[in-house]
Amino acid sequence: MNAQNLVHLCLGDSHDFGIPATSGSVYDWNIQNSSIATIISGNGTELITIKLNNAGVFKLVVQETNQDGCFGFDSVMVEIHDLPTADIIALGPLTFCKGNNVDLQLNTVESIFAWNNGVNNILNNITESGNYFATVMDNYGCSVNTNSIDVLVEENLNVDFTIDGFCIGNPTSFVNKSVLDTLAVMNYSWYLDNGVILYDDSTSYIFNDMGDYSVSFVAISDISCKDSIAKDFTIFGNPEANFTYNPFTVSTLYPQVSFTNTSLNATPILWTFNDTTTSLDENPALSFYDPGIHEVWLTVADDNRCIDSIQKYIKVYYDYVVHVPTAFTPNDDGNNDSFGPSGWRMEKYQSYQFIIYNQWGDKIFETTDVLEQWGGKGAPTGVYSWVLLITDELGAVRKENGLVTLIR
Repeated sequence: MNAQNLVHLCLGDSHDFGIPATSGSVYDWNIQNSSIATIISGNGTELITIKLNNAGVFKLVVQETNQDGCFGFDSVMVEIHDLPTADIIALGPLTFCKGNNVDLQLNTVESIFAWNNGVNNILNNITESGNYFATVMDNYGCSVNTNSIDVLVEENLNVDFTIDGFCIGNPTSFVNKSVLDTLAVMNYSWYLDNGVILYDDSTSYIFNDMGDYSVSFVAISDISCKDSIAKDFTIFGNPEANFTYNPFTVSTLYPQVSFTNTSLNATPILWTFNDTTTSLDENPALSFYDPGIHEVWLTVADDNRCIDSIQKYIKVYYDYVVHVPTAFTPNDDGNNDSFGPSGWRMEKYQSYQFIIYNQWGDKIFETTDVLEQWGGKGAPTGVYSWVLLITDELGAVRKENGLVTLIR
């Protein structure tokens, strides 16, 4: 460090000062204007660090005292310079569509500067998204970064859509398939050539007339990036579902029904019976074992994927069939050893009562179990009367009576 040299430094930095060391020497450093700079470490040694607090000039003095008590002085003049001033501003919108641009302007009196994207002009023409700032340096080597500015460039819109559903009276769906910037805020419009305008990302519309149509899809971002596409399509008529069945009269004794598809220009895609059984056959057959009203749905589709359905009802009549023999032989030969009614679907009865009386009117047997019969135990050969009381599966109350001969 030479006496009275002028050193130029920048505000805010820390700087090291030192002199050649001599073994056994002690060094006393002093700043003659402590409001400008402060010694923050190293005093007493040959190397110190000074914090540069304010712009201005100060004198740094060091006194060296050797081990023999001899001393000497040295000094240097230091000038602290303010950092250069600079900022950048945008000369247009900072968010725009791909293909457009914005100029960023650097404001400074300095002639040494550079933008962080490598540009060395006062005006920086920006075409890509990013964060931009400039670094400015004065003649003393003091530098500063300007404020930064974010630029967002949205990719160009590339709109597309699909159409699904081409059948009269059913929704036709317009499904947005566009490839868009994920940050874009979009507004969508669908212009049908019948004058209808729809608004949404994806939407649908019901056409009540067959014919050829077109739709234009327009997408506009919040910064007015815009693209559009138009497509033509045709709305077709629906098929006419119908079927016949045979036999027309169905009963629990004869439960099988054959169905024949008679739809026009359409094939069955689903038969549904009583909401529980389905079939994909063209002409299925099904047995309805339970009496009552049965619902049959046929859904058909044509080559345009248009759908129609029809519902019909099948009435299944109840067959009441009960047989009671007129004689039996309870001789344990395994043939005709018991007596009782037999019939069709007796397990479906809601109630059942079978009673046997002797010739004096005394009740000698009674059961409510359709599987239990009278074995004639202890009864002599003779004629007995019987009564059968039932409530069938449809709730009808029926009463039968007659005579039976017990033969031993």
